[in-house]
Parts: sequence; C-alpha cells; structure tokens
Amino acid sequence: MTQIFTVTELNQRIADRLENDPRLHDLWARGEVSNYIHHRSGHRYFTIKDQGSSISCVLFRGSGLSLNFELKDGKNVMVFGDVAVYRPQGRVQLVARALRQDEGLGFRHLQLEALKKKLAAEGLFSQERKRPLPLYPERIGIVTSPQGAALRDVLRTLGTYPAGVILSPAQVQGEGAEESVAAAIAALRGRADVIVVCRGGGSTEDLWCFNSEIVARAIFACDVPVISAVGHETDVTIADFVADVRAATPTAAAKLAVPDVEQIKEDLRSAQVRIVRALWTALERKEERLEYLQQNISAKRMYSLARDARQRLDYLSQSLDAAQGRKMSDLKGRLEVAEGRLLAVGPLATLKRGYAIARTGKGLILQSHDAQPGEEIELIVWKGKLRCRVLECSDDGE
Repeated sequence: MTQIFTVTELNQRIADRLENDPRLHDLWARGEVSNYIHHRSGHRYFTIKDQGSSISCVLFRGSGLSLNFELKDGKNVMVFGDVAVYRPQGRVQLVARALRQDEGLGFRHLQLEALKKKLAAEGLFSQERKRPLPLYPERIGIVTSPQGAALRDVLRTLGTYPAGVILSPAQVQGEGAEESVAAAIAALRGRADVIVVCRGGGSTEDLWCFNSEIVARAIFACDVPVISAVGHETDVTIADFVADVRAATPTAAAKLAVPDVEQIKEDLRSAQVRIVRALWTALERKEERLEYLQQNISAKRMYSLARDARQRLDYLSQSLDAAQGRKMSDLKGRLEVAEGRLLAVGPLATLKRGYAIARTGKGLILQSHDAQPGEEIELIVWKGKLRCRVLECSDDGE
C-alpha cells in the first residue's frame, strides 16, 4: 500500500535527503543580492539570484559578525554554506556561514540605474512637470489587481466620499505585468480626474514591473495627476519617481486622492458659525443706527430742516435772477457798442452825409459810360429811392 505522508513528515523526509547529501554542504554560490532584510534579531535574510533563478539565504547573527562589507540589494556576493530546508514552510534555503563580496554590482541593478539615468535625462523625474492633485475629484481611477488587498484598502479608505471609482484591472507581477499595467493606465485617459497606481508589498521581483520603462512612460503620458503607491513605505520604484505624487502605501494614496470628509464637515460648521455671527453683528449695527435716527430725526427736526431748505432755495433763486439781470445788461451794452461801430463804417452813414448810390438793371453805375442818355436809373439816398432818366453822359475831364 502506498504510504501517505503528513506535510510535516514530507518536509522532514525532504530535509533529511538534502541535508545528508555531502554535495550540498560546504559549497559556494554566486549571485546578486535582493530582498535584503536585516532583522532586529541580528539575523539577515536575503535572496541571491542570476538571470535564470534565485534561492533564499539566511545569515544568522553569529555568522554575520565577521562580515566586513555592507550587504545590500544589487551587490554581487559569493555565499559559503549549506543547503537546508525551513520545515515550517517547506522552503529550500542556503544557510550562509560566510560571505565574500564579489566584484561589481548585479546585472539587474546596473540595468535599473542605467534606466534611471536615461529617464531623468529626458525629464520624466522633473519636479517642474509634476501636477497638483485636484481638491475635489469627481472620478478616481485605480490601476491594480482586482484580487489584491491594495484595492480593498483603497476602497475602504475612500469610504463615503462622493466620487465615481473606475477600476482599470492590471496584472501587477509576473510575466506580462509591465504591458498590463501600462495598458491599464492608458485605458483611463479622459475618464478620471486622478489616477492611483498601487499594489501591496512583496519582494523586489514581485515589484519589478514598476521599474520598467514602459510603465514609466505610461505614467508620464497620463493626462491627469498620478499617485504611485507600490509596496511598503521602504519600497521605491521608478514609477514613484515619475508619478506626480508618491504615497507610502495604497491606504495613504487613497487619503491623498480625496479630501478628508470629516474635515470638510468641520470646516463647513465653522464657516456657518462665522457667517451667522457676522449676520448678527451687522443686524445689531443696523438696529443701533435705526435707533439713533429715530431719536435724532423727529418731526420737529424734519420741519426745521425743510424750512431751512426753503429759505436756501429762495436765496439761490434771488441770486440767480440778479446774476441773470447783470448778464443781460452786460450783453446789451456790448451790442450797442457793436451797433455804433457798424453804423460808423457802414453805407448808411455815407448816404446820410449826402451821397447816393446809382444803379441800373445791369448793376451799379461807377463810371459815366455805365449808363446811356435816355436810360432810366435808380438813385438810393439816405431815406428812400429815386427813379431818374439820364439826359447826358460826360466824363469829369470834359
């Protein structure tokens, strides 16, 4: 009969087989460090990897005392130790007893740094292009996995804020995640006022798609502000550099995306109190003014004001008549002077001295030959006209 193992028994058998294999003891392994954690207990947990695979490692506190370099993500290291099984999880790991720094940084780390320099040179990280978040967004776009805890955290934090939530689902880790996230961001163009790109915590490999160029350019091309909330507070990706705002967690991103509803209510209550207080103050001032007018403008006072106004009107009327009379007298005198001057030089004054004007139907007679003997002419004297007939025409010299 086939033996049936419990999980514990199965892990124990695997551990026995691996730990009793001399080829898996006292070995050296080379790789790039990632997911490095220095626990408060003094133990160090990390992963070493190459382009094809990875394995978990642990460096216990006692073995780590002789470490003579800074262990961090992206370092190339050589690990000396034994292969073992962590039985509670059935995880194969390399228990390190010594570490040696290998030359240079890991390939993936170098790729990441090169991409950062390229995008920074193109201005994708520029602070000048980062846009402020809208104060009261009506449509909030979310790019994340529909099954992830990040979505639940964001929706719970948004709570009852009256905004439309548009989920643009995306694969946030694994093969094809880069293209999926970029497509989900592009799908929200023209549909949201602010976009939250988020996912929960994970290993460096889990978050690696957010270090891709395609995701960075999708965020940069967004038509609205983008909040990046990838992993935990200590996780930083290229998406965080390109986004308009970086949030430590998806929950923090949701808080940044919308105003605090309770704070808005409190501000409205404070504004209402200030408005009511201002209205009451203005009303009290009007009442005081009305009371003053009632006390100081009585019927007797109004009669006195009207009497003074009538007297002032009479005085102004008299002054206007006197001024008009003076103006008329002045104009009349000037007219008489002008008339005298005109008469002194006009034709009537000349006629008055005994002269006359002779003319025919053709015009004025200025010379003797302007008229013919027997022709009728008209003489204009100072007072009246004479019809005459010419008897003879002669020049003054004849």
